[in-house]
Amino acid sequence: MGNTRCAAAPPGGRVPGHTDAAIRGRRSADATTIDDILKSAREEFAANGFDSAKVDAICRGANVSRQLLYYYFGSKSGLYSIILEEAARDTSDLIDSGRYDQFSPRMALAGFIRDMFRDYVERPQIVKMTIDEAQHNFTHVGKQSPLAQVLRKLISDVLASIIARGIASGDFRSDADPDKLFWVIYSLVTTWFAYFPLVSIVSSVNEGSELGFEEWCDNSIEFVLASVSGRP
Repeated sequence: MGNTRCAAAPPGGRVPGHTDAAIRGRRSADATTIDDILKSAREEFAANGFDSAKVDAICRGANVSRQLLYYYFGSKSGLYSIILEEAARDTSDLIDSGRYDQFSPRMALAGFIRDMFRDYVERPQIVKMTIDEAQHNFTHVGKQSPLAQVLRKLISDVLASIIARGIASGDFRSDADPDKLFWVIYSLVTTWFAYFPLVSIVSSVNEGSELGFEEWCDNSIEFVLASVSGRP
């Protein structure tokens, strides 16, 4: 976290781990088959949203039968909920306010934003799924969405601490609000992953070259730091 610049996005995402408890308490099964189903489901849900996603398409992608999918996950909603629970567990890795304490408030805030970008670089499908679920008023997983609870903790346990230190040191404006600032950051992060083809095409018209991930991330950090700066 020694600088505010963003590393380039890796070519592919990782497949998050899962626990036996998450698979409806069933006995241990072939981990490769389960991972194949989860990978196929992430892609299908991200591409089409919950309502339009097809169980048959998920099964084809994982090369399994409907019966096997339902045996492991119970239902389409059950599979969807488990994927969002995975997202919550992975995002919760960021919830460690101590990891930013050794840095100045400005560097800590830059690191927090960069970590948000990296989290979604590794799991780009989650951005589209989260947006889709929010647009449907969380009807598929309920208002107590585990991912929503994790985001709440990111604000109250991590970002609020960084902002409080910055206000105390004079680095940030006295009226800097961690709640409002988080959603500015979240919008900047999710816009790239949800709409990057449009961003890239439109920006290439205006600037003569396509706007890439690194530049978007760096610009986002600079924008947020300028917006909360308490120094001229």
